Formats: sequence, C-alpha cells, structure tokens
Amino acid sequence: MSIPMDEKLFEQYPYGQAALKKIGEVPDNFRLFDAGWLEDKPEDFDTMKIVGAEFRAAKTGPNKGKLTVMVPGSKRTVYVNKSEIQACVAAQG
Repeated sequence: MSIPMDEKLFEQYPYGQAALKKIGEVPDNFRLFDAGWLEDKPEDFDTMKIVGAEFRAAKTGPNKGKLTVMVPGSKRTVYVNKSEIQACVAAQG
C-alpha cells in the first residue's frame, strides 16, 4: 500500500527546512518522507538522517492522480545536526 505524498509535511518543520537547505534545489514533486535521530537516547540527540525523493502521480488504481510512485534514482539522503535545526528555528523568529 502506498501513502500519497501530495502534501509537504516534513518540510513544514525546522529539521525538514534544514534538510532542504542542504539538498539544494529540488523539483516541485520532491518530498521528504523519512527522518530520525541517529543517537539512541534523547539526551544524546545531535544528528538526524533525513531521506527524500521525487514522486510522480499514479496512473491507475485507487491512488490514481496522487503522488505515490517514487521516481527511480531520485532518492536523496542528508544529515543535519542540532545546530542546523536550531538555526532554522531562529530564522522563523
């Protein structure tokens, strides 16, 4: 089962904004879809791994017209640290 990627959810958060800043220019249908801290304990959290890719609309099936199909070769992974995330928070005011 595929989850539609029509909305930009992760991109609304400081970690997503920091990731996009590192990735650079991306197509309109690029979405971040996976993120997590690399460290195990909250007190040690410093680096996040964030994954995104370009998606295209399904041509058939129940998700027809929705962004559910990952474009091959478009997957990108970046690592952002706590200070980069905090800089995005500060920039928002």
